[in-house]
Amino acid sequence: MLIRAARFSDLDNIGALVDYYAEQGALLPRSRESLLAYLPFLGVACEGPELAGIVALHQLEPTVGEVRSLAVAPAFHKQGIGEKLVQYAVNQAQTAGFAKVISFTRQVAFFEHCGFQTVSRDSVPAKYFTDCVGCPMLSHCDEVAMEKALAVSVRTAQPEPGTESLSASLSMLADR
Repeated sequence: MLIRAARFSDLDNIGALVDYYAEQGALLPRSRESLLAYLPFLGVACEGPELAGIVALHQLEPTVGEVRSLAVAPAFHKQGIGEKLVQYAVNQAQTAGFAKVISFTRQVAFFEHCGFQTVSRDSVPAKYFTDCVGCPMLSHCDEVAMEKALAVSVRTAQPEPGTESLSASLSMLADR
């Protein structure tokens, strides 16, 4: 199983996986344009030529990232891929110098297993003002806010092989 930064050639398969889970209400739908815009922030799990899963790391604040759009293809469930994808995003966040990562999720036990803790939604106001105010689920949201504090090294972290694209993209955002 290879976990790497997403490529343009992955876009159709990413879209199909997002659409599959959006139809079930597990993910919010994303247009092709939206996926293309976030392509530099997506990681993928691949088993040979097959897309096994996806994850996105979205920068909410200068030192806060969000793990989002986590999805594993049904044929690859129960193989630890979701946990590996979350760890990939966490590693990217550490490389980018983030102090913490958050996730809004219905999969509380899974994220606890990945080292996240439940927090008040009020502790991440950037999420509310960035995403929640325009969300069709706002009035009846059932997601739980979770976060993981990161140990950020003072020295410059070196990206893992194959992760340069995501790390570089996040660093560029942090510099803005």
